[in-house]
Amino acid sequence: MKAHVQPVTLDDLMAYVDGQLDAQRCPQVEALIASDPLVAERVAGMRAQRQALHAHYDPVLTEPIPVRLLAQPQTGSAWTRGASIAASALIGLALGSAGTWQYLGHASGGSTNMALNGSQMDLPRFVHQAAVAHIAFVPDVRRPVEIYSAQEQQLVTWLSKRLGRQLKVPDLASTGFKLVGGRLLPGEVNKPAAQFMYENPAGQRITLYLRNMAQPTPETAFRFAEQDGIATFYWVDLDWGYALSGDLPRTTLLKVANSVYQQLGG
Repeated sequence: MKAHVQPVTLDDLMAYVDGQLDAQRCPQVEALIASDPLVAERVAGMRAQRQALHAHYDPVLTEPIPVRLLAQPQTGSAWTRGASIAASALIGLALGSAGTWQYLGHASGGSTNMALNGSQMDLPRFVHQAAVAHIAFVPDVRRPVEIYSAQEQQLVTWLSKRLGRQLKVPDLASTGFKLVGGRLLPGEVNKPAAQFMYENPAGQRITLYLRNMAQPTPETAFRFAEQDGIATFYWVDLDWGYALSGDLPRTTLLKVANSVYQQLGG
């Protein structure tokens, strides 16, 4: 009698990304990731968000307790203080879980509060995705990109095929930045994104994030946003969005963004 194979669930994927999945289930999940591009994109998105959250919040774990808190009088029972600490931890876990489900809603077209339809909501979502991807991969020393600049033509051909559009990699040598490489990223359902990474001699990195918008949008203006210390210039050309992100002064990033904009026919 053939053994029943339990289907892979979203919980399985999340546990796999977190390193908590049962060892007996791992081969089935890995086989599905290898055979299903959509599942692979979703797992990549989960990993990107996990890395971004760790990069942003892990330093808080080692921060010393503020003196003003240590100086507070110790009132109430030890049980009360312990319950307060536990409640704070639960709130943090809840916020983290909410963030995960909001992200998954974006990737899957789900019905979470953040997964709203329409071009008005897609634009800030697009900018947020660009910033999260920048935060996730720029600090990576060993594997910042999937394909390096030495195979630029292979990179362009592969990403063009996956995004359904002939892509062009801007040459930013005149601004002091050299192409490191690029990678495929999750964007919207059936609308994956691409990220190109550049680096200057000082080791500063910038990323160009682009994808097809979830819906056509009349937004074409050259705009600026800042999230978690990451500056982003973004614009939309018909139904295609571009976002250039970096931890650079606004005027410096603007110069690079203008070069990208002109080369891509903005």
